[in-house]
Amino acid sequence: RDPPPTATLIRRHPAPRDPRTRGPADMVTRTDFATIVPVLIVTLSACAVLLAESIRRPHDKVYHGWFGLIGLAGGIYTSIQQWGFDRTGFGVIVADNYALFFNVVICAIGLLTILLSSGSAEQDKIPTGEYYALMLFSIAGMMLMGSTRDLLVIFVALEIMSLGVYVLTAIKRGSEEGAEAGYKYFVLGAFSSAFFLYGIALAYAATGTTKIDEIGMLVASSGQQPDMVLLLVLSMIFLIVGFAFKVSAVPFHMWTPHAYQGAPTLVTGFMSTAVKAAAFAAFARVFATSFDLFRDEWLPILSAIAGLTMVL
Repeated sequence: RDPPPTATLIRRHPAPRDPRTRGPADMVTRTDFATIVPVLIVTLSACAVLLAESIRRPHDKVYHGWFGLIGLAGGIYTSIQQWGFDRTGFGVIVADNYALFFNVVICAIGLLTILLSSGSAEQDKIPTGEYYALMLFSIAGMMLMGSTRDLLVIFVALEIMSLGVYVLTAIKRGSEEGAEAGYKYFVLGAFSSAFFLYGIALAYAATGTTKIDEIGMLVASSGQQPDMVLLLVLSMIFLIVGFAFKVSAVPFHMWTPHAYQGAPTLVTGFMSTAVKAAAFAAFARVFATSFDLFRDEWLPILSAIAGLTMVL
């Protein structure tokens, strides 16, 4: 039997929802979006640079840095606006004060780099469109590194950051020294990424999760099980190697002199500050949360590495 016309009308035209009766799902959606707004603004500014470069005529002069300045200023503003709320979005993105502080620091470094690049990039014959786009995409990856509590997301963010910096190192296309520096940085960076990913795999094998807070809780609640302890110790070693490569800590610093010497001066300044800040942000969050139970084991190792790095 055909349904009565009134029922059909009701199904096709449901009554509008009262905005005062939003459920928890709506609140979660807004919170999720708020946590990624700083990274999203920087990413959109990088896309704007690419778009401006793609429609630019050969003899037109476009100051792509304005897109970067606007995007990074927006990233700083939206990070400051979220200070003190301690939001969590999508289950893995964290907008606590720790992450927001590093967002502001990294965006501030990017702003200073862009301001210093005005005129210098043209003098060094650097393609400005590619230069600013790669820098902004790298900054987006850096911001994501300190704003997540999942090891796999940290790895993805690490690769987003690294791929941009690899190309920036060799962005002087006519420089053989720059090409050599970019190649060495890429090869050793891929080597360190393999160590980092293997450390993630061992942590997952021991605990069944890649979320750093859940790893810490499982380690604390499971006691000193020999099999789990062995896997976690190996995981810590591989993660330390991966992070030490990124911060150019001794003895994993062999790529640094070549990359810093071959890259343009602006890129060297950017790598020696922003990349290190992002790596330390992720490093401290992972080890202080997941492996706090083994602090007595990894703290002396890191202290020795830090002392050797400052001396050698």
